[in-house]
Amino acid sequence: MIQCPECRNMIPDDSAFCDQCGKELKWCPQCRRPKRGTECPVCGSDLVSGVKYISTVPEKSTSPKVDTTEPPQPSPAPQPQAERVSTLPDSVAEEGPAALVGNGWRLAIKEGPFGRNGGIWPELSTCQYVSGNHGRIEKNNDSWFIVDNGSTNGTFIDGNRITKEILRKGSRVRIATLDFIVE
Repeated sequence: MIQCPECRNMIPDDSAFCDQCGKELKWCPQCRRPKRGTECPVCGSDLVSGVKYISTVPEKSTSPKVDTTEPPQPSPAPQPQAERVSTLPDSVAEEGPAALVGNGWRLAIKEGPFGRNGGIWPELSTCQYVSGNHGRIEKNNDSWFIVDNGSTNGTFIDGNRITKEILRKGSRVRIATLDFIVE
């Protein structure tokens, strides 16, 4: 799944058009993500129309390749699998992968400041609505927090403007105009 850069809804990753807002996507052929504008803000490549991009991406094969030089061997009987239990707590813990995912980026969660002027996520420097010293990420015991430093356009968790809030798996985070999901 990818996020439409126009309406921010999640759509299938092989889309030429957003099935939510109907706009044709513009794709970066290098980053392999849809972007806004005519040039990729991450790598500088010219964006191409969704129709052109999707037609150049090789199709995913749904059938496995079969070696025809030997007769097929019978498959072993399926073994019962143990039920998978998530060990990740409600708050994002150090043991598991932790990132903000959206806008074609995967921003690793680590302590430090962030904003248009730099910090732990230099990708944010491409967004004019992110404040220069927008906020910071803090760790307290086993919990990670996102803190807004009094930014102009705010930081939001699940639609609520925050000053300091814990990061929980699945939460929707908005930094100015950029939307992310906590993984």
